[in-house]
Amino acid sequence: MTNIYEEKHYRQNLSDNADQTEISAVKTGAAPIEEGLYDERVADAMDDFGTGDNISPYDDPVRIEEDLQQDDAIGGLLAIVECRQRIMDCAYPFQITRNSLIHCLSKTLVYEFCLRISTTNVSHHPELPRVFEQLSHILVKCYLGQFGRSLHTGWPRTQPKLKDAVSPLYEETKEWYWQPDLGLPDNPSSTHFKDEGLDFVAWIHNLDNRAGHLFLLGQCACGGNWENKYTDISADFVRIKRWFGPMTYVHPVRAFCTPFHVTEPLLIEASSQAGLVFDRLRLTLLAETAPQKIKDEIAALDLAQYLELPDVG
Repeated sequence: MTNIYEEKHYRQNLSDNADQTEISAVKTGAAPIEEGLYDERVADAMDDFGTGDNISPYDDPVRIEEDLQQDDAIGGLLAIVECRQRIMDCAYPFQITRNSLIHCLSKTLVYEFCLRISTTNVSHHPELPRVFEQLSHILVKCYLGQFGRSLHTGWPRTQPKLKDAVSPLYEETKEWYWQPDLGLPDNPSSTHFKDEGLDFVAWIHNLDNRAGHLFLLGQCACGGNWENKYTDISADFVRIKRWFGPMTYVHPVRAFCTPFHVTEPLLIEASSQAGLVFDRLRLTLLAETAPQKIKDEIAALDLAQYLELPDVG
């Protein structure tokens, strides 16, 4: 790779290919590592992968180059899978056996659920992003420890109007006082105003119940354009602040949740632009090591119904 842009594109492309291998293993129990390259071969899109060696002038250069690209792509794909296994250890729900990936059902199904979203056109399955938002605010609450709390605010939600949806924040924290800027409606309808990019709010609740809590403001990005969602919640929170007076007393932290595996160096870029990043690997690690109370909340989402698992009824 010649620069950072090409490197992050290359590694993220490999990660997408690894997702295809994994989802195939989930559906059938096992899959060859190179299964993830099927779409690349069909689309004749192997140019992202290098040849690695010089081509002999005595061989068919086209055939040799294709073989070398294939070898390079398989090696890179395997490196991504091994990277996931190394980071997640026993929380990674697959085993690498020779040239195959064997699925081992996870305890919480969080990895498989995130993988399903990452390999699905979510515009055809709007229920998946909705459940992902619910899952994300539960897991980010877990990240904040025993005093963590959270509230789902993304659209659609139980309370259609945002004023009603965020009222529990004020009741619990004595912050987030609803007071729209001059010229804004006091109680806008959901037709014109949904969530201002704010999918959930999580916070560490002060033991004395007094104001001055540390809040995380969460954005979830599930579609194929997730890399363009880093600043849906801006660093100055200007879109959100205009509805509150004040919003918080301690400057909040942004949280960015995605069901994709964010590879490096893209992870560095996402962290610098979007705040705390919770990708598939981090969300799964939180779920698999969570206290039972959190696992019960995850179980209530019934993630199995959104999966195609041969051993789940």
